[in-house]
Amino acid sequence: MKHTLTLLTAMLLAPLAVLSQDSTTEKQPDLLGIVTRFADAMIDHSRTNLPNARLPLFPIVLTRDTYKVPAAGARSLVTARVPAEFRNIANPQHDQNIYQVLYALTTLTGNPRYAVEADRVLGYFLKNCQEPRHGFYCWGEHLGWDLFENAPGGFPADKHDHAIHEFYRPWVFWEKSFGLAPDNCLRFARALWRNQINHREPLSFSRHAVITRDNSSGRGTEFPRHGGMYIATWAAAYRRTKDPEMLQAVEALVGFYESRRHPQTGIIPHYTGVEYDRTGKGVQNVYTPSNVALAVELHDAATAMPDPLKPRMLALARSIDDSILAIQHDPGPGGKGFVMFCRPENLEPAEYWNKLEDLKQGKPPRRIPYSGGWRSGYIIQYPHTWIMPALTARHQQTGDARMKKLILACADNYVVSEPDLQPDPRSGVADIEAGMIGNVILALNAAFKISGDPKYLARAEWFCGWAVRRFWPDANPLPRASVREDIYSAPSRSDTLVLGLLQTWALRHGREKEIVLIATDRS
Repeated sequence: MKHTLTLLTAMLLAPLAVLSQDSTTEKQPDLLGIVTRFADAMIDHSRTNLPNARLPLFPIVLTRDTYKVPAAGARSLVTARVPAEFRNIANPQHDQNIYQVLYALTTLTGNPRYAVEADRVLGYFLKNCQEPRHGFYCWGEHLGWDLFENAPGGFPADKHDHAIHEFYRPWVFWEKSFGLAPDNCLRFARALWRNQINHREPLSFSRHAVITRDNSSGRGTEFPRHGGMYIATWAAAYRRTKDPEMLQAVEALVGFYESRRHPQTGIIPHYTGVEYDRTGKGVQNVYTPSNVALAVELHDAATAMPDPLKPRMLALARSIDDSILAIQHDPGPGGKGFVMFCRPENLEPAEYWNKLEDLKQGKPPRRIPYSGGWRSGYIIQYPHTWIMPALTARHQQTGDARMKKLILACADNYVVSEPDLQPDPRSGVADIEAGMIGNVILALNAAFKISGDPKYLARAEWFCGWAVRRFWPDANPLPRASVREDIYSAPSRSDTLVLGLLQTWALRHGREKEIVLIATDRS
């Protein structure tokens, strides 16, 4: 078996070695052309095989040659931890970067059709794809809009308790959304406050809300990044409507996170439940990307808030910065990586088991303290890029020199390293997802933007060329889900890769300041 695995690894790595040797002589691909062909295909062909031709929503999984929803088999969905029914849905949170690309293409090309189509798709979803009981939008991590049933979907028909509302990404289109469907968006914002939050004292929530229940809110998993996305939603609603209930919602959750700061370090633990350290003791942990994501949302939302709430939100965000930057991160070349999980009382990197029986059975920890590797996944080591979208967004808000140092160190790592197709130690799978490479490109672009050093943009272009050869190996305009999986799949964050290609082109041609492209994978 060992010899077989070694042979398999050699076979997988051989093409990569050839690519690395040839990369210096490869002609730089037409990045704008690739992105434009992708956008044209999504507009012209992605919905041609749906039973209801009038539904304008984009499917999240498609065959690359025939534009059909696959009848079976989509490994990317297994990686994303969703059931087979997810093949049949549309989900704007999974497609969010497509809309960013469409709006940007209209600016860059002068062709209005891209922005018009983005408005049409988003407008339809916002007006027509809310579940009737509470008003939750059918989007996010576990829920979508079924393109075959024209109803909430993404979960087994006989398991309504699996109809879960959970944000997947921060929604960067709230201003646009309230312009397209103001009443619907306000209804959703109220549902998020009334039914995602558990109002029994002390206030709590679960990132999961079961939309089929009257009492849909849970307790005990108040992840900071999710709370930040709720605050952003309510702040957008308050900015537009001045609804006092939305102000109440923001203030309540800000107070909750103020109270959650650890008295010794000021950092916010991941949630009120416990996980287990190596001794079997139930303890709290800190998931650092989630803290940074909360700070980003607090800063932006504060602009819509009156005094004295606004300065409280900004102060909370700054306290998160100070606690995160007090941790001994080491993401540069040869370093240990970003600290992803640590102890709240001393900020020391720590591993955790989420189930005591896993620890007793000798299973590896679910939470690995340092970032590393080239796979994006839920129960594997997170790559260095996992924290970068939030960190770069926070640096853009603050200009903090300590953050700049970390961003450049992480980018320096990718300047000297190449994609590694070694099998994952847990799953045994040797693969790299589209979104992983997309976030590497965005990280390098961020380093170029804040430093002006051309080596970062040149390296971003190198990764763009690598990605084009791997994810567009033929004439089909949709990218592969991963190096090994030949379907188009939004859960593999293919939209992030497309966004990265477009931003790189715009930076090289001096047009990046004309458009808005936000790295949304704040995990």
